[in-house]
Amino acid sequence: TAVGKTIVHVGPSGSGQTVKAANQLIVAVNIQVLGEAIAFLEAYGVDTDAALKVLGGGLAGSKVLDQKGQKMLDRNFDPGFRLALHHKDLGIVTSAAREANVAVPLGAVVAQLVAATVNQGDGGLDHSGLFKQVLQLSGRK
Repeated sequence: TAVGKTIVHVGPSGSGQTVKAANQLIVAVNIQVLGEAIAFLEAYGVDTDAALKVLGGGLAGSKVLDQKGQKMLDRNFDPGFRLALHHKDLGIVTSAAREANVAVPLGAVVAQLVAATVNQGDGGLDHSGLFKQVLQLSGRK
C-alpha cells in the first residue's frame, strides 16, 4: 500500500527515508516562516484573509500556505500531523545531517522551536500549532 500519491525510485535502500526526512525539514521551516509572516501581517492590521490569497497567488504560494494558513488565522490546531511526531522527525533530520556533515542551520533553529512548543505541552496539536510559539515570542495572542 502506498503512503503517498507519488511513487518514484529515489535510490538504494534507505533513500526513501532520506527523502521523507528532507520533506519534514522543508515542511517545518515553511510552517515556521508562514507563522512569522502571519504574525507580521496581523501586527500591521492587514486583512490577513486577503493577504493569504495574494501570497498564495505568487511565489510565496505553497501547499503549506494553502493547508495551514487558515488554521493559523483561526487558531485551530486540531491535529492532522501532530507536533510531537514532527519533533521526532526533526530529531532524525538534524542527527542525519550532522552525520553527513551537512549544515542545516535554519532547520536546527526550527527543530528547537518545535521542541520548545512540545515541551510546553503542545505536542498533541497539529504542526501548524508551531504558530503559538511565534505568537508567544512576539508577545501576541
